[in-house]
Amino acid sequence: MKTLNLAALAALLILSAPLCARASAIEDLGLENGDFSDMPAAAAAPQASPSGMIEAEQYLPPNNDEPGFEWPGKSGNKGVELNYFRTGKEATFLKASPDMAADLAEGTGKCALAPNTTYNTSMKPGFEGEHMTVRLAEPLPGCQLTSGYVYLPHVSSSSAGGLWELPKTVRAFLDTLAYSEGTKEHYNYIFTFVPFTSYADHPRKVVCAGSLCSSAAGRYQFLSKTWDPLAADLGLKDFTPPSQEKACLELVRRAGAYNLALKSDKLANFKAAVGKLNAIWASLPGSPYGQPTHSMTALWKAYQANLAKY
Repeated sequence: MKTLNLAALAALLILSAPLCARASAIEDLGLENGDFSDMPAAAAAPQASPSGMIEAEQYLPPNNDEPGFEWPGKSGNKGVELNYFRTGKEATFLKASPDMAADLAEGTGKCALAPNTTYNTSMKPGFEGEHMTVRLAEPLPGCQLTSGYVYLPHVSSSSAGGLWELPKTVRAFLDTLAYSEGTKEHYNYIFTFVPFTSYADHPRKVVCAGSLCSSAAGRYQFLSKTWDPLAADLGLKDFTPPSQEKACLELVRRAGAYNLALKSDKLANFKAAVGKLNAIWASLPGSPYGQPTHSMTALWKAYQANLAKY
């Protein structure tokens, strides 16, 4: 198990405590006197079992005709597919394995990748843990590696698709959901920040912390009982980062929050979007689940920082 840093440990301690949403969070949402009249009935506060343990809940809105984002290639493109990945603002490396220490011990080392550079690959990039797996179409000058691992946060886009395809306001909004859930850029976390490696499917591992038990996994902390019907509806065959993005955006769409997220650079729209999603993500202000929540002020600040990156 990866050693938790101080920030993650603090978040874990908060998640482990049966703490109710603060009144200030409700006030930030404009819900006077705790008015939850518009809250879906399915999002009632979870009840403890005879053993005293509480199973995490997550509201799954029914499918509907709300507008949403049209992912590229949805209609089918029969042209020649060019596979690639592009690095971001930071210089990074192509590594022989995810474990840099093992590479150095074996003498295989690493090869430098330039920032803001597109590298063609012979097949669509894949995902493993915190890395993108790539097979280069042509060898790099002076590099003995033709395939390997690239740290996923250092990749700005790829032919595998995903978050980078979204409008920057929507991308910043999803980044803020991940900030709220404590996962940030990590797609391979289960509840309590324990990492997993394979993206073949939802991990389906139930973890208990304090009195709360949850199967939440991925950047957006999908419960397995939320993921399964979403994956079936969307035809998702794996739990890779692009699949997680599509499932997250589907929840946003079904909740009627996509157009608000699209215009979330306006505070009123940001607040309204959060208000439509707090029955899905328990960390959002106004959530009915009795778990810790962020204030709207803190989330807006995080959103603005995320938007500035793009």
